[in-house]
Amino acid sequence: MFAPVRALLGPRSQASPGVLAAAGAVALAFAATPFQVPEIANELDVRLGTAGLLSTFQVGGFAATTFLAGRLLRPQASIHKIGLVATGLAHLLCMVAPEFWMVLVLQLLAGIGMGFMTWLSWSEATRHRRGLADVAAVAPLVAAFSSPLLSWLAGLGSYRVVFGLVGGVTLLITLIPTHYGELPAIGRNVSDSKTNRILLGALFFLMLSGSAVFVFAAAAGREVAGLSPVVVSIAFSLNALVGVVATRFAPKAGTAWLWLAATGLGALGVGLIGSPVVYIVAMIGWGFVFWMGVPAVFLLLADRSLSPAERVGDAQSLMALGRVFGPIAGGIILGEGAFDRLSIAGAIGLVTGALVVGGVELARIRLAPHSHAQSANTP
Repeated sequence: MFAPVRALLGPRSQASPGVLAAAGAVALAFAATPFQVPEIANELDVRLGTAGLLSTFQVGGFAATTFLAGRLLRPQASIHKIGLVATGLAHLLCMVAPEFWMVLVLQLLAGIGMGFMTWLSWSEATRHRRGLADVAAVAPLVAAFSSPLLSWLAGLGSYRVVFGLVGGVTLLITLIPTHYGELPAIGRNVSDSKTNRILLGALFFLMLSGSAVFVFAAAAGREVAGLSPVVVSIAFSLNALVGVVATRFAPKAGTAWLWLAATGLGALGVGLIGSPVVYIVAMIGWGFVFWMGVPAVFLLLADRSLSPAERVGDAQSLMALGRVFGPIAGGIILGEGAFDRLSIAGAIGLVTGALVVGGVELARIRLAPHSHAQSANTP
């Protein structure tokens, strides 16, 4: 499952194999959600919007953990193991959970384990020159290779089989060697950069708006574009694959907001126009521009931090918090199937978040000539 990750990163990658594999396990769980939501709605007899709460509970535990872990703990292999075991067992138990509420509780626990693994992966990534690009590439790469399989399993063997796959793979990763460098707990020692706080808020809003649409994107592909589950899964794979390509590039200074604004076009194309071609193009474009823009925002945060890893947990937790409320907001807007209304609302939110990032980028560019140092205590 994770051999493509190592093949992509090659010998230049300095990250521990277990770190990358754990990041891949998290990516696999998140990639499975859009395909599980419609099947859960059918098999457990709940509304599609209600089934979207699967993502809300999963990411809720994820958000709380990524925020608190960096302030209370130091990266170490034992936490890595705990995260893997908790996530794996929670997913396996979802296979036999007879009620929807039980699945939600188990996914909350899985999200906590996934939060530990993500915090560890991104914290470790800040120690290496190519670390952020390496870890950023894992999620879209795993999603690209796994989406067709996840879609096929969900349609053929129910969402329970997908939970079994994710849980089994996660537990197997405990056998892969893992090591972490010396990284102190962040504690309360963070920079007072006001623009960093604005960027964190923008990341939250971008993820809120994007996830509101994306969690229902598989359903939109079937109901709006009239595509088969197989073709929808291919679109998800292409979305992820171009994201891998995007992580190999660095946008020019001051352009991250333009890439992020373009995600609004992707949201519109997914549910507003009932065309198979538009849907596929929108999914592909969305994957590329998203992964061009988000890593650039992480670098903007690092530029005004006391240490590169300072805001990793904050950024991940706020992005995750956006993914908590996104499916809730999306389910309310979607109602009984108003995918056009959902796409428009999501696009407006994505463009608004991108404009906030642009304001910070352009303000820093204007101030740059008047400063010889990038201090963590500057705006």
